[in-house]
Amino acid sequence: MTFGALLLRHRKNAGLSQEELSERSGVSVRAISDMERGRARSPQRRTTEALLDALDLDARDRDELRRLARTGRITLTSPAGSLPMYVADLVGRDAELDIIANRPSGLVVVHGAAGTGKTSLAVRAAHLLEGRFPDGQLLVDLGGAAQPLQRLLKDLGVPAEHVPEDVHGQTRLYRSLLAGKRLLLILDGARTEQEVRLLGASPDCLTVVTSRRRLAGLEGATWLRLGGLTEPCALELLASIVGTDRVDADPRTARELVRLCGRSPLAVRIAGNRLASRPRWPLSHLVEQIEERRLAALTAGDLDVRGAFEVSLAHLPQTARLVFRRLGLLVGTHVTAELAAELAGVTVIEAEQALEELTEVSLLDPDDRGYAIHGLVRTFAQGLVDATDDEAHRRMLAWLLETTVAAGVLFGQTGDARRVRRRGRAFPDVATARRWLDEHRDLLPEILDRARAKDLHDDVARAAIALSHYAAVEPGLVWERVYRLALACAREPWQEVVLLAQLGWVLFDVADRPGPALEVLTHAARVAESSGEPGHLGWVWLIASAAHSGLGHFDEAERVCLKAIASMHEPTDVHYAQSVLGVLWRLMNRPNAAVTAHEEVAKEQRTYAHSIYELSALGRTLGWLGLALIDADRPDEAVAALTEAEDVYTRARMTSWLARTQWHRALAHRAADRLAESDEDLARALDGFRVIGDGLGEIEVLRELAGNAASRGECGAYERHLRDSLAACERWDTDATREIAAEVRKCLTDEGDLRQRRTALRNASASNRSVPGGTSR
Repeated sequence: MTFGALLLRHRKNAGLSQEELSERSGVSVRAISDMERGRARSPQRRTTEALLDALDLDARDRDELRRLARTGRITLTSPAGSLPMYVADLVGRDAELDIIANRPSGLVVVHGAAGTGKTSLAVRAAHLLEGRFPDGQLLVDLGGAAQPLQRLLKDLGVPAEHVPEDVHGQTRLYRSLLAGKRLLLILDGARTEQEVRLLGASPDCLTVVTSRRRLAGLEGATWLRLGGLTEPCALELLASIVGTDRVDADPRTARELVRLCGRSPLAVRIAGNRLASRPRWPLSHLVEQIEERRLAALTAGDLDVRGAFEVSLAHLPQTARLVFRRLGLLVGTHVTAELAAELAGVTVIEAEQALEELTEVSLLDPDDRGYAIHGLVRTFAQGLVDATDDEAHRRMLAWLLETTVAAGVLFGQTGDARRVRRRGRAFPDVATARRWLDEHRDLLPEILDRARAKDLHDDVARAAIALSHYAAVEPGLVWERVYRLALACAREPWQEVVLLAQLGWVLFDVADRPGPALEVLTHAARVAESSGEPGHLGWVWLIASAAHSGLGHFDEAERVCLKAIASMHEPTDVHYAQSVLGVLWRLMNRPNAAVTAHEEVAKEQRTYAHSIYELSALGRTLGWLGLALIDADRPDEAVAALTEAEDVYTRARMTSWLARTQWHRALAHRAADRLAESDEDLARALDGFRVIGDGLGEIEVLRELAGNAASRGECGAYERHLRDSLAACERWDTDATREIAAEVRKCLTDEGDLRQRRTALRNASASNRSVPGGTSR
């Protein structure tokens, strides 16, 4: 209420006309009229006191009228300003600055974890937009200001004696001062929506709020979430502090330094300040300190990474703090409410609430897999773990291993591997189980290693055995580490046999090391025979037969394969082994016999192929049939078989085998002199191998593209594809790729015409793998 409106109310309550009040007070009728109509909002002190005496008001009403009279005399007469200095080295926030600049007024909430540079962004934006807000730019620190409204009124030029004592009066004065003004206000460190609603500027002003919370309850806001910097931006920030020459002199260590800093602007700034104050330190010295001391090393003056995170955690409920501490035990960076419940020993609902509270203060990031904890926040959580969390650690590992079993068994089992059954946990379908395994596949070595250290030996062995068919669906070198770790935990002979068989498969079919594979498989057979556990022997011998073929021992491979077939009991296993026999016959230059074997097996498999295992077995048989048909000089039939295999692998979502099938179909098209179609299939296969990170597949397909170019006499394309394959060899850098690189270099440097080059290339490519597709189950 204004002074004039309250004066009018008191005059009428007293039963006085304007003339009667004028006569009593000595104030003219015209002046009283102007005040009551709001034309005169700030009477002089003597005038105010005369009116108060004439109205005979009590002390409370007198104080209120005096305050309104003073308020009416206060105006914002010059631009207000309370911004910190311009932030010169802000990097990597151009997109966010553009968004703020495109808001002429209203509310912008900049939220994110501690140390992401929220305040620096807001201050930079205010300085850049100074010309658009002629009435000033203000910043109020809500984390450090005990009475923010009083601070704002002071910054707006209100003398201390004119500031109302109560919050309602301060708010009215604040609103009246900003009415019709163009001002930019930064509310730094807001904790609640109510703070913003109380202090937010008028609609014509722009209010920029910084907060560790999202403050999702604010109406009409634009939200900007800040995370870590990109690596180039983090390096740019470091160079701006320590000097470009220092960073350029050791770029590798500089990249490692910003990685250890989690690319957090605060952490990079602290690291830069420490290095700048110690110009003789090499960057590697600080890297060593951070690796040894972690967050304790990221302190410089009043800048402290750990302290910033502690503030975020301090105001959360006890359950949220417990969940956060236990996240320091996490394998990987992602957590679901179910896993958090296991870690903290609470219900899933309580865990979900805690994760949401941690997300609200930007200690976690929501994603399509649940929640993620990254960078230095994860390091902070790890530093909170103590001995009291050991049982939670065991509980989490046991949960992860049993979940692995529940997912793995859905892909099917063979031989003695069928002895593994899930215990309680279940997935609704194979697709959900596969998604979980895809997300955790690369974490399995760490999970198994930690579990072994906690004496969870049986859990480790069961989990690895349950994964046998999933491993075949998603082959990779990670499985060698998985099975070696599991072997160290096997306590029963049958477990050892199954795991040795799986390790033999990885060594032969994935790592292309048939000699070591055969040694492992021979040991598996001895263990099975000596222990009286023959339930998996058929599979041991089947993989051993493939290893013999990889060494060129084809007669022995055939003998062992027939022995494997005779040892199989399940029809699906027998059919698979018969198809492997067909592979051997093709390698023994008996393609027509191989075709017959594969056609008979495929006919049987089509009748029951529904599960992932059954579909994968059918896909392999069709793929091997296609290769045999190529060798039998029936390329069009080969294309048909491989196209059916492509459909099967698409249904089963077996991306690795899908890419391999497209590669082999390209060979069939080339055999039929359809080079354009061959190139198209090779391009699809190349994309597939690159997506899944199959370096050998990528290299082989590039060599096949070079072969097609050679067939057309395109020397430039031929050399370009070979050089791309050479670059891929150097990028992956394994024993196998180094051997291939030597062959490619020879092709590139040999004297002779294009025909000689093409012959050398095809010979090298054909000899690279003796059994395309191997015997993966």
